[in-house]
Amino acid sequence: MNIKLPEQNPKTTFVFQINCGESFYIGHTTSIDWLRKELASTYGRYHRGGIPDSNLFYKLLRCYHAQEKPELRISVVLETDNGYEILKQELLLLAASVGTKGCLNESYVPYIPKTVHANKGSNWLTQNQYLNFMRLLKRYKLKAAQ
Repeated sequence: MNIKLPEQNPKTTFVFQINCGESFYIGHTTSIDWLRKELASTYGRYHRGGIPDSNLFYKLLRCYHAQEKPELRISVVLETDNGYEILKQELLLLAASVGTKGCLNESYVPYIPKTVHANKGSNWLTQNQYLNFMRLLKRYKLKAAQ
């Protein structure tokens, strides 16, 4: 699998954009190595036909598989220790992109594992930051409904 990584490896949590030809996917993670390994592993399962279309990377890997000269380019959009800022930036990027041609994300709401809330935080997002983001998201949804 041909993956072009950023020149400098981020040391903290970051928002990323993965480009595949004209298409792109936006997300966040704490490890570029995890992201690279997850993409390679998921692509292996996709190639063997064993990945559900509900997988986060399904559309991205389908796009990669359809390319004549497949390549994924990962770029870092924002790098910070503040989990709230990560989620807020991802929300803004997704809200502007979801539904446009080329965006492979299905929702404008950033993915947050359920264990983050259940465990009252994680190594990148405190419970307070999580609750503040959920308040922001609630206000955002109210504005979008008007």
